[in-house]
Amino acid sequence: MRLFLLYCTIALRNIRRHRRRSALTIGAVAFGIFCLVLFQALKQGLHAKMIASSLGLDLGVAQVHAAGYEPNMAVLHSIPAPEKALAALTSLGRPWAPRLKTPALILAGIRSSSVVLSGIDPAREPTVTFIRSRLTAGAYPSDEASNLLIGDTLARTLDRAVGDTLDLLVQTSFGQTTTVRFVIGGIYRTGLASFDRSHVYLPIAAVRHILETDANAVSEIAVGGPAKGARRLAADLASRLPDSEYQVRSFHELAPDLVQLMELNNATFALLVGIVFAIVALGIANTMTTVVFERFRELGTLAALGTTPTGIVGLIVTEAALLGLVAAALGTLAATAAGLYLSHVGVDLARFTSANQYFAAGTVLRAVLEWEDVAAANLIAVGTALAAGLYPAIRAARLDPVAALRAI
Repeated sequence: MRLFLLYCTIALRNIRRHRRRSALTIGAVAFGIFCLVLFQALKQGLHAKMIASSLGLDLGVAQVHAAGYEPNMAVLHSIPAPEKALAALTSLGRPWAPRLKTPALILAGIRSSSVVLSGIDPAREPTVTFIRSRLTAGAYPSDEASNLLIGDTLARTLDRAVGDTLDLLVQTSFGQTTTVRFVIGGIYRTGLASFDRSHVYLPIAAVRHILETDANAVSEIAVGGPAKGARRLAADLASRLPDSEYQVRSFHELAPDLVQLMELNNATFALLVGIVFAIVALGIANTMTTVVFERFRELGTLAALGTTPTGIVGLIVTEAALLGLVAAALGTLAATAAGLYLSHVGVDLARFTSANQYFAAGTVLRAVLEWEDVAAANLIAVGTALAAGLYPAIRAARLDPVAALRAI
């Protein structure tokens, strides 16, 4: 410990000896750490926004279907004994919403549009999706009034408003085609035109009636709650339900494009980390090489007085580590302040995210500062400083004391 303190004292004196050069090196490294910590926080915020938007539109964190279900199936595929799945979800303490989905054709005079008709539980659906909070006119569906909820894009396309009527053309569970007239009870807007054009909602009891199914028919159960641990939740739920009758998928399987995009962001950020810290390493290595050159006679004298090569390496590496530590502290303080500010204020990306499904939950991007990321950035920075100081330290340890003494 005493030797280490001695090394630190000497290293601090050497850093203060050339304050301008040390300040420039520390500033460059601190700026790199600042950028990495802040960009990581913004990336985490972006991923949180993408997940909230995708899951809050329709997916939920997981979904339960009948075995063999595929999203593009045109035939109604009801879940056998849905009460078993609902009981399992209740025991897990997760919110859930039963649905009865079917393709339909909406007719409005000479206009028509193909849509997905979702029969929902008006009380439970808002615990999984945010559609109710996006009402722009009228009211959300209720068990008392079987009125249709449609998107504003579809309403404009069909030239219809709240109180007007629409005809729904659907295929019943017996394969027969039927047309039913409904009153538009509400209009919602998510900002995603493709979604607002293609999704309409009715109370699940009304959909069961027009499809002529039994009173408990359910084709999909969406699970709500936090996205973290969705895979574990799906696996736990699947273990409680026989796979011969039920199919349980987390949002990772339901939305592979979302997962792949986040993985691409992670890979891109990892490349950025590598580039930044390569530059940091070069900067520190250059500084320490210059230090060794300037202190040629001093280091040679130390060697002549009996300082071992290991001791000289320790002196140089300690100085490089101190540069990294000071830079890490300054960069972290600045990044933490900026990250906390952006976590409250955020950055409004409305100009760049129109019709983007990953920003349906809102266009304000807020930083999410994870202390694990901050700690990792600091460890990498200090490790990089140590590694960068090794080469000039080894060169210093190989100095010829006789040559150094001749230069005095």
